[in-house]
Amino acid sequence: MTQTPIGNNKNSSASLWLLLALLVCAAAAFAGWSLFFYHPETVALTGSTADATKTPGATFSPTPTANPTDTPAPTNTPIWRNSAVPTDTSAPTNTPLPQPPTDTPVPTSVSNPNSPTPAPAATNTPKPVGTCSTLTCQLLRRMADLSTLPHPEGTTSKQFASNNHQSPEKFWDYFRSDQFFSQDPRYGYPIGPNSYANYRIVFGPDGTKEYEVLPRTEGPGYIARVWFTHRQHDRPAEGEEPDPEWGFFAEAGNIRFYFDDEPTPRVDMPVTRFFGGEESPFLTPLVRHYRTGNGGNISHVPMPFYHSVRVTLAPNPPYDEGKYVGPRMFQIAVKRFDSDPGPFESFRLPFTQEEARELERVRKVWSHLGDYPYPTGGEVEVRQVLEIEPGGSAQIDLSGPGMITSLRLIIQDGQENDLWMRIFWDGQASPGVEGPLRALFGTAEETRPYRSLPLGIVAIQPPGDEKQHEFYNFFPMPFHSARILFTNSGGGRPHIQATILYRPTNDIAGTRFHALFKEERLQADNPANYRLLDVAGSGRYVGCILTGHDVDRGGQPYYDEGLPDVWRFPYLEGDYDLWVDGQLALPGTGVEDDFDGGYYYIWYDPHDPASSQFPLSGCTWKDKQVRGEVASQYRFYVTDAVDFDQSLGIEVEHGIIGNNLSVTYSSTAFWYQ
Repeated sequence: MTQTPIGNNKNSSASLWLLLALLVCAAAAFAGWSLFFYHPETVALTGSTADATKTPGATFSPTPTANPTDTPAPTNTPIWRNSAVPTDTSAPTNTPLPQPPTDTPVPTSVSNPNSPTPAPAATNTPKPVGTCSTLTCQLLRRMADLSTLPHPEGTTSKQFASNNHQSPEKFWDYFRSDQFFSQDPRYGYPIGPNSYANYRIVFGPDGTKEYEVLPRTEGPGYIARVWFTHRQHDRPAEGEEPDPEWGFFAEAGNIRFYFDDEPTPRVDMPVTRFFGGEESPFLTPLVRHYRTGNGGNISHVPMPFYHSVRVTLAPNPPYDEGKYVGPRMFQIAVKRFDSDPGPFESFRLPFTQEEARELERVRKVWSHLGDYPYPTGGEVEVRQVLEIEPGGSAQIDLSGPGMITSLRLIIQDGQENDLWMRIFWDGQASPGVEGPLRALFGTAEETRPYRSLPLGIVAIQPPGDEKQHEFYNFFPMPFHSARILFTNSGGGRPHIQATILYRPTNDIAGTRFHALFKEERLQADNPANYRLLDVAGSGRYVGCILTGHDVDRGGQPYYDEGLPDVWRFPYLEGDYDLWVDGQLALPGTGVEDDFDGGYYYIWYDPHDPASSQFPLSGCTWKDKQVRGEVASQYRFYVTDAVDFDQSLGIEVEHGIIGNNLSVTYSSTAFWYQ
């Protein structure tokens, strides 16, 4: 039998064209409804290792409030305290860390290695977020939109603190008398190599005694961070009853900010109002106090100054004779522009309409941690499902130029234990990002769910399925090309559901994102500090995750005596110091202080993440009965990101009197270079 070619049969041809037309119409209708309902975070990721799709990004974050007066009712409770943040109360796994590969392995499971990167799909133009004509407004905008982090702003960072730079005792980083504050040579702020100046006691325009915690600092620049603790968790003297919300901090009186050599302060308010989180613009979650800040009083509200700035504490008179009422422990981070950016108005109250608008936008973004923090529009989405053979690897390749703004990985619980992740930028032979997968997103030793602004781990329990974890990273990562390599050092076959958002852009000159994991056992007879990071060159430091554990409680580390049983986590007394271009720029006063907490994270509750986990800092794990008194914390820098021109060194002490404790530290540092 001979078949008639379809092309020679007019009736068949007409039927075929009719069928094709119907199929095209149906496909168009389906595509329209699919786009109407589509949301990248809810799309089921299925397929084999070779499956890869690219779709336009969608809107993740709420639109900024147009009316700055629509401020939520003030509350002492952080806005996001009641958000559903999954907790992990399972027993510790004590899973050993995966071992790093010795050489770059040849991938055994690669996704479309020969496929060119498709042209970016067009999306809607980003919605305008309004103009920012003041530096205050611009700085607030950076606190919600992280895209400027790869670009050094040309500033020099300096921290003024209650640091004791001479005594071997690590627990004496606080003031106990006027003499300690203003005359003791062991205290003061660095003014040069091995040179310090004492703080001053002055008198305000009303004749009130003032403790100058930030001496006159010339501009232009801005205050990026203010942190205090006081006599809040001290044992009260006879007849004293500390306030449960504040301890004794109210006795510190008013905090005063003097701008541009003006005789009267532009900000003059009780410390309980400044850190209370209820009075605009010092609102939660940018501001927290002792009870809501896990022992610390902290403000991240940026405060620009053009000519100069001073900060004082004015205690409430009358002063009890013989009682010290000045500041106890504090840190104030200041950034000065290396060159004049042009005239701008110093910090002033009340906020302008545009400043109030940006403040509300920051509060919304910081109150929805884990949501995409950037203005949306123009993103390209890459979705990939990877299955990695035992001892094998798999990778995702991206062609630029562009900037990654979101990296999300969903992995079944436990499968992350044996995974190592490395990212190679622009064809480089050495990775810019390297470490155990878990350590690059959170605590290295155990998967501890938490949410911060740039990083987090979220527990997921799909109906009828096994528990999973989503690891997210919102740090902006510019690239010409990117190779994201996953290596499996175990015997299982982990599945990774990866979703990447990036913006095609030519604005990628300058730095690349870096992350480095490190672990070391420090011995009590080793006088050297733990070196969290040592890099040469120029760039920006944007944070770290630090864990201490396996402290040796033997010996006589406390004045030839053993550690009292009630003294747990003693290694937190060690300072976390930042050395910029060879100079001590940000001296610490104790690990938990430097991570925005206080009193060894006194309010930590493993069943209440809101008690200790915040947008830029927090404690994810604290247990005196597990892993030798483990404490894990994170600290990220946005407006207070630290620029360096020649070198950056970060050190952590490991003792209570000198470096006299044996303890293990693990850390992941994040920076641009």
